[in-house]
Amino acid sequence: MIDWGVGLMNMYTDMKRMAYVLQEGETAVPPGIQNAFDRAVEVRTIIKETIKPGVTAKEAEEAVYQALIDKGFNKMKGFNQATEMDVTDVIIGCHSVGNWGHGIGPSIAFFNPKRLHYEIKPTNLLSIELFAYTKLPEWGGKKLRVPLEDDAIVTERGVEWLYPINPRVLLIK
Repeated sequence: MIDWGVGLMNMYTDMKRMAYVLQEGETAVPPGIQNAFDRAVEVRTIIKETIKPGVTAKEAEEAVYQALIDKGFNKMKGFNQATEMDVTDVIIGCHSVGNWGHGIGPSIAFFNPKRLHYEIKPTNLLSIELFAYTKLPEWGGKKLRVPLEDDAIVTERGVEWLYPINPRVLLIK
């Protein structure tokens, strides 16, 4: 996984990409890893569809976690504190972006508790960031952490991506 950003004219992005190094004879990501990635993509979709303008970041956080729980995901108690349950554990870290990788606006993230009280407004730039932990049969049931992060803008219609997001695990031969 790589966590990086690009800066231009005092504006910065914050994004993550996940890659898999193909083993000899492999042509695709193993099924368990692909399933874990697909579960993380489901989480990303739920987050994007749930965040709306006109509420505080805390209210958005509560709505996102409730939507995730309603879809069968588990809210983690803290970062990297995955359970042994046969369910995908999730922690979100959505935050503003702007003139740094982490901007000064609302933050739907455990690591910015003061910014949880900021209102989410149209034109806010957000990094939709999450970590999803899913069991892998190939690893004897241990969980793989799949981090996803891409930048979006809040509009009256909801959240819209700023650029085409990456829908797949990148393959390295």
